[in-house]
Amino acid sequence: MSKKLLYTILAGALSVSVLAACGDTTEDPAAPTDDSGVEAPVDEAEEPAS
Repeated sequence: MSKKLLYTILAGALSVSVLAACGDTTEDPAAPTDDSGVEAPVDEAEEPAS
């Protein structure tokens, strides 16, 4: 296989992978999630672990 053909194939593979990585995702990053970062209050009857 000649170097020119090899380099052309590698350049094509690199181009396809770059375009695939820049594709639009189906996930909406601005959508609210259930996890608000607030934990449930601790029941006072429980003793802390030692």
